[in-house]
Amino acid sequence: MVETVRSVALAGVIVAMAALAGCDATPPTAAPTAFALRPAVQIDGTWQASDGQWTFTGRVDPQGDPTDIVLDVGPGPATVRQFNQQIPVDQDVTDEGPLTITTRDIPDIEEICVRFTATNSAGTSSSTPLCVPHDLPSFVIDVDPPTATFAAPATGSTTVLEATNFTVEWTEADVGTGIIRRSIQRRAATDSGGTCGAFEDDGPPSTATSPLAVTDLLEGRCYQWISSLSDDAGNRSETTSGTVRVDIGGS
Repeated sequence: MVETVRSVALAGVIVAMAALAGCDATPPTAAPTAFALRPAVQIDGTWQASDGQWTFTGRVDPQGDPTDIVLDVGPGPATVRQFNQQIPVDQDVTDEGPLTITTRDIPDIEEICVRFTATNSAGTSSSTPLCVPHDLPSFVIDVDPPTATFAAPATGSTTVLEATNFTVEWTEADVGTGIIRRSIQRRAATDSGGTCGAFEDDGPPSTATSPLAVTDLLEGRCYQWISSLSDDAGNRSETTSGTVRVDIGGS
């Protein structure tokens, strides 16, 4: 009889504890889920190298998590590439978009391999490596010729000069491989009552840079200058200045 009472009492305690547990208003905490996937990153197959500066481009998708990006650099050949140098590109990137880095920190070796590597809280991803010979100037073809802009005499203008000396001024620009050759050719024509005749080369061309001082102009003549520029990609341009009429007597 005593044993039966103890069993009934123990059963009551167990039921009471179960009921108390059921009255807990705080739900159990769910295990956190991963916020981001590993970043996606790629490198473009085109690149530029000029005057010791190398530019590489690509894209990154951080997958919504702050992402750090580096450019891995190392020697080739492509079959046994190594990446023993890291150049910082950007930090804490959260938005998908383009990547660009311009650097001089490229080793002077026969073949280089590069790739973008991106790391967020979920891990690290790397782009497909790009391996190129070091001695190639660029895969991006320079098709833009250099340009010259005359300030004196300005293109399209006519200046009446009451002297035999003049200073020719111009500026030069090239957005690609750089200007490697320059020629300034003076041309002259007869001034007939304020009208210039046919222009012809007047002496040998000059390779001087701006400004170019001229001291041997002649009365009754018209003068122009033609700038010929060439860049390292073989592009060439010719630009004609304005006209100078030498009229010392003021006729």
